[in-house]
Order: sequence, then structure tokens, then C-alpha cells
Amino acid sequence: MMQTSLAPLPDVRPDEDRPVTVAVHQPNYLPWLGYFAKMAQADIFVFLDDVQFPQGRSYVSRTRIHSPNDGTWLSIPVSRGERQLIRDVKFADPNWRRRHLQTLRHTYRRAPKFDEAMDLAAEILSLETEYLCEFNIEAVTRLARHLGLSCRLQVSSSYAVDSCRDDRIIELVKAAGGTGYVSGGGGQNYQDPEKFARAGIALHVREYRPRPYQQPGSAFLPGLSIVDALFNLGDGVHEHLRYA
Repeated sequence: MMQTSLAPLPDVRPDEDRPVTVAVHQPNYLPWLGYFAKMAQADIFVFLDDVQFPQGRSYVSRTRIHSPNDGTWLSIPVSRGERQLIRDVKFADPNWRRRHLQTLRHTYRRAPKFDEAMDLAAEILSLETEYLCEFNIEAVTRLARHLGLSCRLQVSSSYAVDSCRDDRIIELVKAAGGTGYVSGGGGQNYQDPEKFARAGIALHVREYRPRPYQQPGSAFLPGLSIVDALFNLGDGVHEHLRYA
């Protein structure tokens, strides 16, 4: 894989005298608002790039945008091998960027913030790499910069951690110099709070609940890509990066 090059964000280094919160997540494709709400809670955000690429459908290679019929998926065609790591997955079709850009332009052509959101989408989709992981990390980094998020960004492969599940998370938090871990609600399915306590790591479980905003049509459709909020809200998206 090509060396992942994280676009620079403000280097906010936590003071040694205060807690340092870490969040860890797979590098998803144009993820939803909850992904960035978690980033906003963290001092350090670690992209989990050295784990197995998920089998079946995954948010690592697809995202959902608005449509009149319960949303539509933007899926990136990838070439996957058996037990392949996320960082090693390549694109299977070089033309997917153009198709996704056309779909966004058609879907949101009447959106209130079309021009500025379309410019950002075009910038992101012009990123040149043959690797899914590298693309997703650069895309999320640019979106984070656009949103003014100041957490430091790292990749898990930069640490010598080879354990699994919550043991891996604990080791990554320690390796990053963290004293606390920001977890989504789904983490309760596999995390052992006592392990975190024994390791001296404060476990902060936060479940993001989307707040409705104006979308085309009558009913709010939650869980869509961040781009949906950018097309409809513009700078107003910042109000939706908070936990209830």
C-alpha cells in the first residue's frame, strides 16, 4: 500500500495535566454525522486500518444519501482478497468517482447549499489513489478540517498492536497516550468495562442520536452521509455534531 498521508489539521496537543480522550474507528467512506460527533469528542482519533476488511456490505466502502424512497447507496467497487487488511484493499473500477459525483449532483441539485457542498465533494472525489483506505482517510481528514475539528489523527498501523477486540482498543489508547476512550453505543456489545478500569482508562460510552433537519420531502431520514447535511445545512451542520 502507498504510505497514508494525513492532510494536516491543527496540532492540538493535550496538556499532560488533563485527561486525553481517544476514539478509534474504521476509515469509513463519507461517513454519517455520528462519526464526526465522535471525532469532536476526542483529542486523538485513530483510524483502524490494519484489521481485516469486513465481509459483505460495509460502511468502509459505501455510504447512504437521500432519495425519495428511503435513501440510496453509493458503493465503491473494490477488489478484495481473503483475509485482506483494510489498508490493502484497492479499487476495482477507476470510474466510480465520476459516477458518484454525477449522482450527488443530480440528487442535491436543488439543495439550499448546493454550490459550496458540491465544490467540497468534487475536491474530495478528485483525490488520486488506488487504495480505498488511503482515499477514505484523506476524505475524512478534509471533511474534519472543513468542520473545524481539532483532534489529532493517527492510523492504528503506526502502533505495534496485534490483539483483538477491546484488548486492541485498550492497547491503542495506551499507545496513543490516552487516559480515556470515547465509544459508540454499539461498543457495549463486546467491550468489558472492567478491562478498561483495570487498565486505568476511563470508558465514555456516547450514543449519537440524530437531530432532524430539513431534507427534501416530508419525513426526516436519519443516518445519511455527512454530505447530506452539508448540502442541506452548510455551516449549520456544526449544531448537529453534539450529543443529546
